[in-house]
Amino acid sequence: MEDYLDRDVAYLIGMIIGRGMITEKEGCWIVDIEFPFVIPRLEGYDQFSSFVTSVLTYAFPRIRSLLGEAVSISVVPERMVRLTINLPSSHIAVRNFKQLLGGHLDYSRFIVPEVIRNASEEIAREFVRGFADVAGNVRRANRDQLGFHRVFLDVLNSNWTLPVQLCDLLQSKLQVPVHNILWGHPNLRDPQAKEKSPAWREHQIRIYAHDFLKVGFYIAHKQAILETLAKENQEREEKRHSNFCKGHRQLRSKATHPAESDERLPEFLRGKHFDAYWQICAECGCDLAVKAVKKLGQQGRLT
Repeated sequence: MEDYLDRDVAYLIGMIIGRGMITEKEGCWIVDIEFPFVIPRLEGYDQFSSFVTSVLTYAFPRIRSLLGEAVSISVVPERMVRLTINLPSSHIAVRNFKQLLGGHLDYSRFIVPEVIRNASEEIAREFVRGFADVAGNVRRANRDQLGFHRVFLDVLNSNWTLPVQLCDLLQSKLQVPVHNILWGHPNLRDPQAKEKSPAWREHQIRIYAHDFLKVGFYIAHKQAILETLAKENQEREEKRHSNFCKGHRQLRSKATHPAESDERLPEFLRGKHFDAYWQICAECGCDLAVKAVKKLGQQGRLT
């Protein structure tokens, strides 16, 4: 598959995996990719029109140069831009994309393709930029407790495999430190166990803005915000020294939550209690976290 993978294809695959939905009907292969507009609450960058212009001047023409008239674009005012690909199911490009995506049809099942994991740093960066352009969230509200700004890469809640794979790609291939992953799990989203039916929010891979400059965005609207917030981080007298996630951090006990056995959780997590994000990472396949759990003797906490 390396023969079919270049920078443009890697970028498109990242966008599909980030916010793509694939359907096949009447001999057509149709992909809808959504670019949601997340208001950054940052003076000078709050205009939906600027966001639309960013998508129209970069992502749309780039993908159209790859697939021609098969690509179209539509706008839902103040909410999103939608890019649609419509190709005959028999088209050679469709066969290639199906192989690259492992036959998966939507973001609930998408994984980082093996060919991306084994590709060059340049290809991996294009893939992550494609993902970030549709599913990256950069705004002041993302700051940590000390006020340092972060980028969030959002993975919709139904996918519990993709976050650890993206984290590994960022850290191992691109040398971008990941601060942590906030999983959409009741133990992390509602640690005081106050709600019987917590909101099942997205998983968030959280990276400091100045570190994410190594990847960046192609959507000019997002890149401008990233550069502004990264500069604020870098100009602070107290610097934020980023560390690569080692698979574990200090544990702080959390209350047992009534939704720990909820059917919306995948079967391999259902009925288990977690005190830290990295314990969930271990269950979801992170090698670093698995080793940390074994080393620290935390297996008993996961049953």
